[in-house]
This record gives sequence, C-alpha cells and structure tokens, in this order.
Amino acid sequence: MEGGISPRFRIFVHVKKAYLLVLVAIASVFQAEAQMQAHDTCRFMTYNVLNFDYTGNFKENYLRTIVSEIHPDIMVVQELIDDSGAARFRDSVMLQVDTNYAMAEFINSYDTDNGLYYRKDKYAFLSNTVVTTELRDINQFEMRHIASGIDFYVYSLHLKASSGGTNAAQRQREVDSLRKATLALPDTAHILVCGDFNIYGSYEEAYLHLLDPTDPGYVIDIWQDSLTSTWNNIANTDYLTQSTRIAAFGGGSTGGMDDRFDMILMSPSLVDTAGMGYIPGSMYPVGNDGNRFDNEINDPVNTSVSEEMADALYFTSDHIPMFAEFSFSYIIPEEPEDTTDTLIQQIAETDLLLQLYPNPAGDVITATSNFNAEGYIIYGADGKTVYKMTEKSIPAGISEKIAIADLAPGLYVFVSFNGIKRVQSTFLKN
Repeated sequence: MEGGISPRFRIFVHVKKAYLLVLVAIASVFQAEAQMQAHDTCRFMTYNVLNFDYTGNFKENYLRTIVSEIHPDIMVVQELIDDSGAARFRDSVMLQVDTNYAMAEFINSYDTDNGLYYRKDKYAFLSNTVVTTELRDINQFEMRHIASGIDFYVYSLHLKASSGGTNAAQRQREVDSLRKATLALPDTAHILVCGDFNIYGSYEEAYLHLLDPTDPGYVIDIWQDSLTSTWNNIANTDYLTQSTRIAAFGGGSTGGMDDRFDMILMSPSLVDTAGMGYIPGSMYPVGNDGNRFDNEINDPVNTSVSEEMADALYFTSDHIPMFAEFSFSYIIPEEPEDTTDTLIQQIAETDLLLQLYPNPAGDVITATSNFNAEGYIIYGADGKTVYKMTEKSIPAGISEKIAIADLAPGLYVFVSFNGIKRVQSTFLKN
C-alpha cells in the first residue's frame, strides 16, 4: 500500500474520474447539438371578414369560434372598417381567445382596411407601410420572428372586385403598384402576399404580373399547376374560397362556393432557402371539404370542420380563411454558463436531485427537484428541443406535471435549471 492508499481505492478513483469524463463528453456533445439547431412553426391565416365595424356586426361569437379553432400565430384581416373596427376586432375577438395577441399599427385609408394581429410572445411588429392604389390601399407589414431574429414582409390586399375587362385592368394596375414595392426589397427578402385578390383565373394580367420572374420581388403560387386556367370550375373545387352562401344576407356575394379569390402567395425564398420556409402540404382553405361547388359552406354537412365551425364560417363572411404553416430554423447561441467546468460542477454536485415519475411515462410526467428551478427543457434522443418552459418558478419540493401526450414514444432527456444550477435525468415515453 503506497502513501496509505490501497490499490483497490486508487483503481476506484481512476474509474470514477473516467466515468465523469465520459459523462462530461456526452453532456457537452448533447448540449452542443441541442443548442445548435432550433425550429419553430408559424400558423398563418388570412381572412376577409366582410365589413367588420365598431359594432361587431353581431358576429364576434362566430369569429371567436374560428380563431379558437385555428389559433393562428399571425392573422391578416381584410374589410375592417376604420380604426374603431380594427380595435374592436382586437378586443372582442382576438384578446378573448388569447391575451398574447397584439395588433400591428393600423392605418385607416379609403374604403375598407387591412389589419394584422400576432402573437406578441413569438413575433415583433416593425413597420406598416402603405402602398397606395387607385382604390384600396395595400399594406406592407414588416414582422420579426423573435427567437430567430428573421424578418419577413406580409402584404395584405383587397383588389378591385367583379368580372369584366375594366375591372381586370384595374386589378392589374393595383398589382403594378405592389410590384414596385416588392422590387425595392432585398432580393433575398421573405415575402407573403395574401388577401382577397378577386382574380378569376391564371389568364388575368394581374395574376401573371404577380408571378412574373423577370424582375425581383415576384411571388409564386403553390397551387398553380393544380388548377385549370379558369378557376370557377368544378375541377378546382378543393381550392375555392367564396361564397359561403347561396341566399343573400348581411352583404357580400352569393351563389355558393365557386371562386378562388383568397390566396397566400410567397417569394421563392420561402421554398428554396434556409431560415424561413413554407411547410409543404400545410396550405388549405378552411372549411372547404371538396364538396362545396355551388353549395353553401354548411349545407350539405361539412366533413372537414365541425357543425359549429361551419355555421361560424357561414354567418361571418362570404369568404373563408386561407391557412398555411411556415417554419423557422435557427441557431441558439450557447449560454455563457454552459462550459465544461460548469458541467463538471453540475455532474459532481450529487446533492442535487431530480425525480421523474412515472418512468416510463404515459401522457403526463411529474418532475420534482430539491432546488428552486426557473424552468425546464426536454430534449429528444437526437438532441433537438421538443419542449421548453422558461421563466417559470418551481420551488424545491414542489411537483410539476407536464403534458407529454404529443411526444412520440422513445427516450428523452429532462433538464431542470436555474441561474447557477442545471440537473438532467432521462425518461422513457410509452
């Protein structure tokens, strides 16, 4: 025995150190992977709400049903009437559904107006710039996804209505004004153009100019190749957005679903570059089940939405909303405290305890720690963040129940932390 230390104890110390180094290496790699790449999804909706004014038009309950069902992160609205209508829509519809909603700067103009409502916990409003046309203004909303810092532009428009050469020519001139605005943006700008286009087919000059790639600032139509040239056609039933009604009431158009007036068009940067991108297959007209041609949205029975939702769409507007999802991919900067020394200290602090039960878990897992936590993160086996709750005080010894029904079966890492401590444990989801 050398220096009073037995060989057996010396071997134990070496093994423990080696094990500690392995833990540190695993934790460092896992943490680096987890922090490197993050993803978020934007639920985006545009809706012509048919002359919504300061009275609410007796349809706020219907609108709350629609917004609650879709729960968009960003909702673009056409046919608001003046500042009072925009404010009432915010207060009596959006904030009644979720207090996280905020209204972008509203600019009153001739005829009806555009508005944008957004989740203020996920997005920041930067500016609202008017694009003047000979009828209704087009609004350019510049927005920022907070977590990624990615900026993008949302154009809300309501082009001249009705068929005929004169009206089509006016729509073309309105699009000319829009294209001058998009041309002024950087070539790599992320652009969404949405609203009520009142365009009848891919032969219209307004539509062709929107998609003309000769100059920067053009947009693409995801469904272009799926449609016949004249959109008022039973072959295009799945893509129609107007009218929800056959009978006339409360203004708006009649005749049943037979027009594709509402669209979400996007710049090529949203389909072929990293950062922000359209999620393929996510776009659809809300409430169109493919059985609506020349029919009302709620008769015959709608197979894509509930009866309550179909009635809400019927009574709210002659249009139905358009919905799509966009993803944000970004790098999360490494936090200063996440160093190797800190990890060694965290692993060595055997007095810290994190209990997870039941384990394996079903739809809910309960976490309890013996220190005051400020949040928690759940990582998948691939190192990607699948659930994150920050700025939530969880006192020592208090159990926190977390719903994990949406997680796929597999192995997960649960991390509980505060400003100076970080403890992790694993659990299995059945």
